[in-house]
Amino acid sequence: MLSFVVTAQDSIQENEAITLAVSPQILELSANPGDEIASTFRLTNGGDKNININVSAQNFIPQGEDGAVALTEETTGYSLAQWISVDPQTIEIEPKQTQVFSTVISVPESAEPGGHFGSLVFRTIPPEQEGTAALVSQEIAPVILVRIAGDVDESAEVSSFRPTQNTWSNQNQIELETRIKNNGNVHFRPTGTIEIKNMFGRSVATIDLQERNVIPGATRRTITNWDQPGFRIGQYSAHLTAVYGADNEILTAETSFIVFPYQIILPIAGAVFILSVIIWKLRRRISLAIKVLRGKSIDN
Repeated sequence: MLSFVVTAQDSIQENEAITLAVSPQILELSANPGDEIASTFRLTNGGDKNININVSAQNFIPQGEDGAVALTEETTGYSLAQWISVDPQTIEIEPKQTQVFSTVISVPESAEPGGHFGSLVFRTIPPEQEGTAALVSQEIAPVILVRIAGDVDESAEVSSFRPTQNTWSNQNQIELETRIKNNGNVHFRPTGTIEIKNMFGRSVATIDLQERNVIPGATRRTITNWDQPGFRIGQYSAHLTAVYGADNEILTAETSFIVFPYQIILPIAGAVFILSVIIWKLRRRISLAIKVLRGKSIDN
């Protein structure tokens, strides 16, 4: 799943509540130059008052590495907004009601092959009230990803693959960070696994890599948790194998980390040390007791 839904809210008036829900949150399509693609979005007013909605198409750019995006007026080679029309553009929605919006994406004959992306922004229109200092304006923006057929460049690399820390004291909280960069011109969603091996080279776990879309020019960060129960200690290695693109290109990477659960080891080591000291101090008495048990005489 891709967390590319954009929401924003300005100046919320006290005791005012607006709840918007849109479906789908992400729309992924494929098209040829010259195609027209029809689709629909459903917007639900979950609040208790009528709301007025204005809809517009906007482009976005990636923000950070966790899947967030920022709306922009800029036009790039990946822009989609100028191809999108929507109906209705303005409408009032009653409480607990759902409105269907129809969209058409008109792909130009000259469209560049590869990925194009944008958002359909649903924005509330605040009511005009005299003497009101704060009015509500809320946005929700589902993401639209379109792949245009043609000479597509699918290229990626693993920017980094590592544990979020090199040594773990809590064996039940192992986190592995994967960062994949899209060097091509079309979005993709890599799939794959992370295999964990112990210090003896034995495979102890295989974890599925989280599926996240990576748009062109962006780096996508994901965290994979190894939460298999059981006692762990020593050095472990992690082996990443990811597959992406129409031709199932393969990415690989390796890393290692150490698990030392001192919360368990130190109390045991301390108990063994204390027991060893006691035995050493009582060694003469223990030796005499053993002789008595064997029936040997004890010389004073």
